[in-house]
Amino acid sequence: MNKKKKQYYFELIDVFHFVIKWRRKLIIICSVSAILSIIISSPYIIKPKYLSTAVFYPSTNNSISSALLTDSRVKQKDPLEFGEQVAAQQYVQILESDYLRGKVIKNFNLIEHYRIEADDKEKNYKMGKMYDKNISVKKTPYASIEVNVLDESPQKAADVANGIVSILDSVKTEVQRKMAMQALHIIEAEYKRKEEEINTIKARMSELGAKGVYNVEEQSKAITELIGKNGMNENIRKQQNNLAMFGAESQSLYSTLELQVEQLNELKKKLDQAKIDVEGNLSNVFILQNASPAERKSYPIRYLIVIGSILGSFVLACIVLLFVEKFRSEKDALKS
Repeated sequence: MNKKKKQYYFELIDVFHFVIKWRRKLIIICSVSAILSIIISSPYIIKPKYLSTAVFYPSTNNSISSALLTDSRVKQKDPLEFGEQVAAQQYVQILESDYLRGKVIKNFNLIEHYRIEADDKEKNYKMGKMYDKNISVKKTPYASIEVNVLDESPQKAADVANGIVSILDSVKTEVQRKMAMQALHIIEAEYKRKEEEINTIKARMSELGAKGVYNVEEQSKAITELIGKNGMNENIRKQQNNLAMFGAESQSLYSTLELQVEQLNELKKKLDQAKIDVEGNLSNVFILQNASPAERKSYPIRYLIVIGSILGSFVLACIVLLFVEKFRSEKDALKS
C-alpha cells in the first residue's frame, strides 16, 4: 500500500516538474488559445442566438359533441382535462411531421430568413438541417410539451415558437374536421335512407288504412262486439275478410315502423353531433407559457468556449511536449 502511494507521489511530482519546466511555452500556448477563442466566439464571427420557449398541455378530447353533448350519466372525456402521456407523444409526432414543418417554414419564410438561396438544388436539405438545429420539441415528465426556438433575433424566436403552437392547433383541428366531415356524409346518407324506408312503410300503411285495416287488435274487438249485438252482415263480413288478408301485414308494418322511427331518432342525434364537430371549434392546446423575446443570448456561451479551448490546448501541448522531451532523451542516449 505504501509502495503504491510512494509511486503515485513521485509520478505526481514528475508531472509538476514537467509543467514547471515547460511553463513558459504552456503559458504562451494557453494565452494564444484564450485570445483566439475570445475572438472566434465574438458576435462579429459567431452570431449570438436567443432562445424562446413555449409550453403547453395537449387536449385529451377529439370530439366536441362527445365531450359536451353526451348523456350526463355516461362518463366521457372532460374537454378541460390536461394531457396524458399518450396524447403528448401523439402531439410530438405531429410537431415533427413534414406537413407541420412545411407550414411553419412557409408561414415564417424561413428559407429566406436562414439565407438559403431559392434556386439552390439542396435548399430542402439545408432547410431541414437548419430547422433541426434551431427548432426542437420535447415531452416533459409532466406530459406537457416544450417548443424551443433559437434565432439571431429574440423577437423572431418568440414569434416562431408561439406560431408553431398556433399552427399545431390549426393542423389538429383541420385533421379532426376532415374526419368529422367524412362521418357527417356517412350519417347523412344513412339518415336519408332511413327516412325513405319509413316513408315507404307509411305509404303502405295508408293503403291498408284505405281498405279499412289500421288497428287489427282494436278492430277485432269492435267486430266481435258488433256480431254479438247485431249478428253477421255483409259489411262486417267484408271487414273480417280485410283483417284476415291484411291484418298480419299491418301489425308487422306497425312494429317495423316503431323500430325504424327509434333508429331514425338515434341517427338524428348523431347527425346533430356530427354537424357540431364540423362547425364547432375547441382549442386542442392549453398554453402554460407563451414564448417571449429573450433578454440574454443562449448561444454561444463564451466562457465555456474559452475554458474548453484553454484546457484542450493545455492537454494537447503537454502531449506534444512530452513526445518532444522523450525524443530528445532517446537522441541523447544514442549519442552517448
